[in-house]
Amino acid sequence: MVDVRWHFREMRRGELNQNPMEREFFTAEAINERLVREVIQNSLDAGVARLSGASGEPVRVRFSLGGIHAPLDGISAADYLDGLGEHLKVGLDSSDDFRRRVATRGLDGADMPYLVIEDAGTVGLEGDWQRYDDSDEDPADNEHFYWFFRNVARSGKSDDEGGSWGLGKWVFPDASRASAYIAVTRRRSDGETLLMGQTVLTKHNVDGQRYAPYGYFAEMDDDLAVPLRMSEPSHRAFIRQCISDFDLRFRDQAGLSVIIPFPRTDGELPIDRAQILAAVIHNYFYPIISGRLVVTVDERADSESTEVTSDTIDDVLAHLALEDSGERSVGSYQRLFEMCRTRAIWPERTHIHLNSPPQNKPAYEHHQELSDLRSRYEGGEMLAFRINTMVERKGESTTPERTSFRLYVQHDGSLTQGHDFYVRGALSITEMDEILQHKARTLLVVDEREPLAAMLRDSEPPAHTMWYPQSERVGKRWISARRCITEVRRAANNLLSIWEAKPVELNRDALADIFPSSGHGEKRRSADKTGAISPKHRQLDLAPGHPDFSVDQSGKGFRVRFATNTMNPPNRVRLRVAYEVPRGNPMKSYSPHDFRLHGAGSLEIHSEGCSVIPGENGNELLLDIDDPTSFFVAVRGFDTHRDVVVRVNRVETSIQEDGATS
Repeated sequence: MVDVRWHFREMRRGELNQNPMEREFFTAEAINERLVREVIQNSLDAGVARLSGASGEPVRVRFSLGGIHAPLDGISAADYLDGLGEHLKVGLDSSDDFRRRVATRGLDGADMPYLVIEDAGTVGLEGDWQRYDDSDEDPADNEHFYWFFRNVARSGKSDDEGGSWGLGKWVFPDASRASAYIAVTRRRSDGETLLMGQTVLTKHNVDGQRYAPYGYFAEMDDDLAVPLRMSEPSHRAFIRQCISDFDLRFRDQAGLSVIIPFPRTDGELPIDRAQILAAVIHNYFYPIISGRLVVTVDERADSESTEVTSDTIDDVLAHLALEDSGERSVGSYQRLFEMCRTRAIWPERTHIHLNSPPQNKPAYEHHQELSDLRSRYEGGEMLAFRINTMVERKGESTTPERTSFRLYVQHDGSLTQGHDFYVRGALSITEMDEILQHKARTLLVVDEREPLAAMLRDSEPPAHTMWYPQSERVGKRWISARRCITEVRRAANNLLSIWEAKPVELNRDALADIFPSSGHGEKRRSADKTGAISPKHRQLDLAPGHPDFSVDQSGKGFRVRFATNTMNPPNRVRLRVAYEVPRGNPMKSYSPHDFRLHGAGSLEIHSEGCSVIPGENGNELLLDIDDPTSFFVAVRGFDTHRDVVVRVNRVETSIQEDGATS
């Protein structure tokens, strides 16, 4: 007879007392919302079609509530609760009603309500089920079983996957009043079926012995919890009985089934069919309409299940009790679905291509091409944009990567506030409202394979509900990320602000740095430093930042030297360059799309009497002076239709011995 029960690790004397903190990252969302978001995100990440790179069957996810209404009888339930009760009495929060119930009545002989969540069209929990560690030399790629059961706040997911914090699986014990779950997985690679469970309690004491918070429903191999395996003859009967007891429907296919005992069906928004369906539509309308995802919710064995597909999503929506108005109303979703379907049939050539995200600046409001678009927007036409930008990872060998996102915009005069929707990969980013002041509906989509998606994922909190430009993880991994993320978030608002601004006659070519050239060869007029338009074209407007330096025009660029009267030439010089702007600080308005002084695609640089060091930003160089008498640096390759501002300053180097600028 197989010896499978709940096991908890005894703690050593010097071991730190610590309780899990996973719950704190998800408390802002209702249980149905966070359960649906994290479950489906993980299933989509494990999808066969996504991992193989080929089109195929959609990922299927099933939420079965039948066990809530028809619990497993006490005799059968005992097989899955053995060893758990005495730990629940002391291992849950002291104010927990379920802890008091267990302490009073115990679990022996008690019927067990349960929730089942299954997926198919996925690879299951692949990898070595005996693995317990990873390192830089052995990074545990594609070890899904290891990352699922033996890691917390650590993720083995790649840049193009939905999750990244390693906390999403917390929703399984979070959905259980016993803070527990049992998983059955069939793996695509070898056809093996594995069964193991986990519970996440607090540090607790039983009969004077301290126990760690994490417990396993498994067999023990010395101090390692190991799963039951269908390939092991002594395990087969138990696994098959579990599949039968909980009516697991997908286990003849590769995928993952999770059984949640004692689901949270109390509280203000308990786990129920309507709430799950509403969360599915709100968070995953995009992959459903795209045909990548099918979700089934069944409530009772004797009732029909509700299947949400691209064909049925409208009918499911119509039967939900949602808000009467606003972004989460039936009417709002219906128009959003129309936008998604229109997007799906539009070829790439119908998209308006922008070289960089739109900026809400006075000079941009009156470009002829935008004026043409304004009339189409005001007429209610849906406009589709492919918007380019650049991202750059930190690291010695990295180079800037060109990337893009799509933006769909449609005017709707019936709205009192704008409705904006954001999708990264397949997941809706739900807590951003950037266009409230506009009467429009917008959909911004970032493909999961775009480098931008990896940056945005790093900017999200564990619940993946918002893009934070100031995220600490972004600052550690990306260069100039704050500006890029802000530009993406504000792209729809800036575009709408341009169209809905009061018209003023200004330069029709002021947006040539954003829109691709029309090819007509027209020259732009330049703005002077007050923002006024000068009728005379100037190639360069050179403004040195210090009288010790001489800056002269040189071809399509400039040349910097020491002035003839310079006293005590510095050991280091900082050079910064930017295109002039009608208003504001040119240096703060610099964008990597303008030009780069170092890195991939940089301008032509010649120097003598100095060593050239890349600066922190793409428009900055540090020059270590070797010979002041021969020193010069020349930069060429600027757009001759734009004014160039040059700032040259001394850098004091005596403060730091390592040569870093002060």
